[in-house]
Amino acid sequence: MTRLRDKVAVVFGGARGIGLATVKEFLAEGATVYASDIREPAEEIDGYRHSTVDATDESQVDAFVREVIAEQGRIDVLFNNVGIHLGKPLADTTLAEFDNIFALNVRAAFLGTRAVLPHMIERTAGSIVTTSSNGGVMGRPGDPVYNATKHALVGMMKSVAVAHAHQGIRANTVNPGAIDTDMLRGTLASAEEFEAKQHQLVASTPAARVGEAWEVAKAVVFLASDESRFVNGVVLPIDGAKAAGAMPGNRYSLDFELGVR
Repeated sequence: MTRLRDKVAVVFGGARGIGLATVKEFLAEGATVYASDIREPAEEIDGYRHSTVDATDESQVDAFVREVIAEQGRIDVLFNNVGIHLGKPLADTTLAEFDNIFALNVRAAFLGTRAVLPHMIERTAGSIVTTSSNGGVMGRPGDPVYNATKHALVGMMKSVAVAHAHQGIRANTVNPGAIDTDMLRGTLASAEEFEAKQHQLVASTPAARVGEAWEVAKAVVFLASDESRFVNGVVLPIDGAKAAGAMPGNRYSLDFELGVR
């Protein structure tokens, strides 16, 4: 397909999970893709440029963006996808942990957006998509500081949308729930624990299953494409209806049958 034909896309946090799945979808849709991460890609994929970039470092982010513009003459799509999880009660969170998660989850998106925005304004065109979380639209008891960062991303992107919509800039967030990625599995000790944990995850998910990275990536493609050119400032949960509201009480059961994947 060619929904992103002739578009130049930049992905921050593209080595694994949702980021890598989005790189694949961008390529499949005809985009020229430049991705970065502090890690090497989990898979070898032809047809795009991967660079080692610390997305919290101002000079590295600015240099990466300048390089893309120098080579391609433009950036049409920015996907901010850098982030980590912190599953700790607020009272148990150290100041160092607080500063670290805000640097990775919020500062990185700020730096990426700030680097690309003047160029997009000059061209009066551009789509910015940022990975938040359904924790960015609802309260969750297990990870309040993480959720604070994800609320911050929603506020930032909505504000960018309002400020720059008249200049042809769009800024939206995707807000995943439980998605089968390295980050989710990394919170657990083993693959066996992940399989056991799925019952707990789906007990609070109306769709009764864990999502897949490509399901988020498909939504990012839509928001990056001209198909969504009048979609701006949107917060898009991709979480099997978890953020939509509470389920009947008898659904919050650990022995609920897993949904069809």
